[in-house]
Amino acid sequence: WLINYEGGFVRRGLIGELITNFSTILSFKLRDSILIFQLFFFISYYFLIILFCKNLFQNRLIILAIFSPIFVLYPVAEIEVLGRKELIIFLIFLSYLLLDIKKLEIQFIYKVILFPTSILIWEPIFLFFPFIFLIDLFVFNIKKFDKKLLFVILSYLLSFFFVILIYFNPYSQESYHLMEDYLKNQFGEKCYMSCSFVGEQSSNSFTELFKMFLEKFKFTYALRYLIIIIVGFFPLCLLSIYSKIDNKNQVLIISKFKNLFFPFLLAFLPSTVLYLVMYDWARIVHISYSFYLLTFLYLVKENFIKFSNQKIQANFISKMSKKIFIIVFFLFAFGWNPKVVMVDDVASKPLYAIPYKFYKYFIRDQF
Repeated sequence: WLINYEGGFVRRGLIGELITNFSTILSFKLRDSILIFQLFFFISYYFLIILFCKNLFQNRLIILAIFSPIFVLYPVAEIEVLGRKELIIFLIFLSYLLLDIKKLEIQFIYKVILFPTSILIWEPIFLFFPFIFLIDLFVFNIKKFDKKLLFVILSYLLSFFFVILIYFNPYSQESYHLMEDYLKNQFGEKCYMSCSFVGEQSSNSFTELFKMFLEKFKFTYALRYLIIIIVGFFPLCLLSIYSKIDNKNQVLIISKFKNLFFPFLLAFLPSTVLYLVMYDWARIVHISYSFYLLTFLYLVKENFIKFSNQKIQANFISKMSKKIFIIVFFLFAFGWNPKVVMVDDVASKPLYAIPYKFYKYFIRDQF
């Protein structure tokens, strides 16, 4: 949130530039301005989530998928990630899903303005664009390789231009020191964490990030996160397996699959690159799951896909008694959650941890 354009164009600097200008114009402390922006994005995000999901609790698997500890409960369970910039990305994506996507003006606003803006906020988000592309294939009824498909692909051109612009324009040390001095002199703030990383990383190269990753990586971390992904994604994957494209909505290539598990797996795979260059793996899991679930639920809402009710009812989760399901629900949703970075173990007792961390970070030092 501190990264800004005072030293020149830099990746992830857009929000910091808006906040520093907001603070200067209104004479607010920088941290107060950051908190105002974070609260606005946080409240807006959960409002849109409620609006989006309110009529979707059709079966037990959907309930478990929505209340997975790697979805909406994760930022609350791990207060340290409560104000991450992906909240803004989710807001943009959710608002897109709540509007009439087919309208030309909506396509223009999102493909030319908001999606490219999301790249300026957090550039790795382009690796999650396959989920948006998957939605476009359904919405625009793409059945073959034709002009319609070409137009859909070209609609992402500006977003990818910004990705290339960012990665081929590394931030110089001189520019970094200008930004660092600006934050210190204007607001009395030190450039730390992500802000300092911009200065430490001499180039936006995959090799540089991968070397840093290898210094900390252990096989046990990968095994732990594989289990986290399997368990956290389990209800959603079952839903994908138990669903298929409606006969009226035959879509390019996707229609050839018996269910939607593999199309969604293909959309998910590009984001796995981030595990090789990032340290906060739980963040990647959370973002991947959010895009997967929201995309899937949108296709359900719009009747592009339908469930095999026979398979869902035959599933062991559906056959559980009500009391057993309630126990399973609370253990699954509130009994665990991934920690922030790959070296951390899985957290337990989030029901206790949430109020304690809120007290620790927001209340204790105020009195």
